[in-house]
Parts: sequence; structure tokens; C-alpha cells
Amino acid sequence: MSQTPSKNVDSLNYFIPKELPTVNKEGSPVSKTVYMHLSKLHSFLNDWLRLKEKGVKICKTISALKLYECVDDYYPHQTQPLIEGLLESLSGFENIVEGVKIINNQLQALSQLQSTPDAVINTWSCTEIAETVSNITHNLEKELKLKKVITENVAHCRDECLIEVYVSAWEFEAYFNMDTCAYLFAGIGLTGIT
Repeated sequence: MSQTPSKNVDSLNYFIPKELPTVNKEGSPVSKTVYMHLSKLHSFLNDWLRLKEKGVKICKTISALKLYECVDDYYPHQTQPLIEGLLESLSGFENIVEGVKIINNQLQALSQLQSTPDAVINTWSCTEIAETVSNITHNLEKELKLKKVITENVAHCRDECLIEVYVSAWEFEAYFNMDTCAYLFAGIGLTGIT
């Protein structure tokens, strides 16, 4: 008969974790800096998505209150804290856009320093990364302007159709689509924006 193998005491606590995909440890300082900036941008975009979802819930609640509980001379008392919550979300968006602008400026400077079209991360050159981040920054700025207009007007609007347009514009972003920048993060091993 065969014998059941016994476990050695030394092998019981032996664990080797898998190494996460990161920039090559022997990579250039430029590639490490670019990776760091892209990781921070990824974090900003995740925060953007969370704030957007929070704002959608608030806008839908404001819409329901305004459409079904308002009369000509009365605003529900629940509207004030909702608008304050929407203003907090807007402030968070402004902070995110400022952070993304800083990252964009730093990547633009890096792309000027790295004048060769050599790949910095996988097949991406520093110039390609800087152009993509510049487009993301530009689109986020336009989206922020739209969210400011919505925040300023949603509390005063009484037209059912216009309120629904505001809610839809907050939920379905006209200028920025998270899927368009997913390929940038996939190239460096970061997961999609969730």
C-alpha cells in the first residue's frame, strides 16, 4: 500500500506571493515617475466616479422633491441639505480637476524632457501618455463646467423636462467617458475604473 505523505513543519508556513505587475524595477526614473503619475490619475478618476454616483442620487432626490412636493410659493425643507450635498460633490470635482491639471503639467514637462519616441511604459511613449492625459484633463474641465451649471440651476428649476435634463446630464457625462481612458491604465497593469 502507498503511504500518505506527511507535511513537513518547515513547508507549512512557506508562502510566496505573486508579484504585482508594476514598472520594471530596473526601469528608468522617467518611467517610474510616469507610472506614479498615472497611478495617481487612476485614483482621481475613481474618486470622480464615486462623486458622480453620489451627485446622481442627490439630483434624482431633488428632482422627485421639486416635481411632486413643490407648489408655486413653497419649497420643501429637504431641498436645502440636498443642495449642500450637491455643492460638496462639486467641490470634490473641483479638487479632482486641480489635481489632474497638476499631473497633466508634470507629464507635459516630462514629455519635453523625453524627446525620443522610445517607449516609457510598455509601448507607450511619454508624448503619447502626455497627449492622452491632456485630453482627459480638457474633458474633465468641460464636464466640471457643466456640473457647475447644473448645480446652480437645479434648485431653482420648476420645469419637469428641464429637471430631467439636468439629472441626465449629471448621470450621463457628455464630455468625459471613463471607457476612453481605460486602455491607458490597462497598459500599466491597473484595473479598470470602478
